[in-house]
Amino acid sequence: MGKWLGQSKNCDICQEDLHPFTNKHWFVDGKTSIGSGPWALMCARCFEIYGTGLGTGKGQKYDADTMEKIEG
Repeated sequence: MGKWLGQSKNCDICQEDLHPFTNKHWFVDGKTSIGSGPWALMCARCFEIYGTGLGTGKGQKYDADTMEKIEG
């Protein structure tokens, strides 16, 4: 499916590490609902608040431990 190759390990919105907040060990590279909808690397918590969904033109979900793409 694909693998995250980026360098960042922090959420672009809250600046925290991508997965220690909850049991959800995933993050999303996706479009946000902020303003005109810029894209961001989001932890699970910020995706639930600001994300617009998964799929083409919306975002991709990655496993925070293996960095493998798991959805979108």
